[in-house]
Amino acid sequence: MSQITLSDESKERIIKLLDYARTISHYGFIPMILYLGWSSTSNKPNIFNLLSPFPTV
Repeated sequence: MSQITLSDESKERIIKLLDYARTISHYGFIPMILYLGWSSTSNKPNIFNLLSPFPTV
């Protein structure tokens, strides 16, 4: 079995990439779930009404 030897620069780039991916998934998970739920409904409410704290009549 052969091992791949990475340079320090490559290791730093991989760590940065994983850090960015972790941040994106941390802040994007709930909005993605809300968007998927919104897009799968047949009666799509207005985005402003959906995000507004006031009830619609």
